[in-house]
Amino acid sequence: MSTMAPDVSKPATAATSRTGTRRRRKLLLIPLSLLCALALVLGYLFLTAKPEASTALGASAVIPGGTARINGVIPLEKDGWLPPERVQVLDEGPSAGTHRVRILVQFTALEGEGTTLDTSQFSVTGLGANSIHPLWTAPAKAELQQGDTADATMVFELPNQAIALVLEGPGNTRLSLGLSHHTS
Repeated sequence: MSTMAPDVSKPATAATSRTGTRRRRKLLLIPLSLLCALALVLGYLFLTAKPEASTALGASAVIPGGTARINGVIPLEKDGWLPPERVQVLDEGPSAGTHRVRILVQFTALEGEGTTLDTSQFSVTGLGANSIHPLWTAPAKAELQQGDTADATMVFELPNQAIALVLEGPGNTRLSLGLSHHTS
C-alpha cells in the first residue's frame, strides 16, 4: 500500500494569501489616515476662518487721506457703455465664462494734505476670483486737495461664477461689489 504524503501546498498558500491581504489592508490604512487627517485640518481651517470685513456697497470706506465709496456696479452688457477713447482690449468681447463691469467710485480728500488717487492700485478679489486688475480706468492718477472729490471709472472682467467680490485698494480698503454685477 502506498501512502501519500499530505498536500501541504494548499493550506500554506491559503495562509500566505490571508497574510498578504491583511498586510495590504494595514498598508492601505496609512494613506487613508493621512487623507483623513488632512481633511480634518482643512475642515477646521475653513470653518474657523474669519472672512475679511468689507464696506457695504454704497457706504464710504476710509482710504489714506480721505474716503472712497462705490456709486455703481454696472454690467457693460446691460448698458453698452464704452470709454470716450477707443481701447482695443474693450473692443474685443469678454472671454468665455466672464462678464465686464464698470465700477463707479467716488473719492473725497478729507485730510489737510489731501490724497493721491492711483486707480491702477485697485483690484477685485473674491471666491472664484483671484486678484483681477482693471482693463481700463479713468482718471489713472489724480491729486486731490482737502475737500476735493473725484469720480473714477474702472472696468473689470469678472468670472461669471465668482461670488463675494470686493474692490481692494491702498490702505487695506475693501469695498463690497454686492450682487448687481451678475447678469446670468
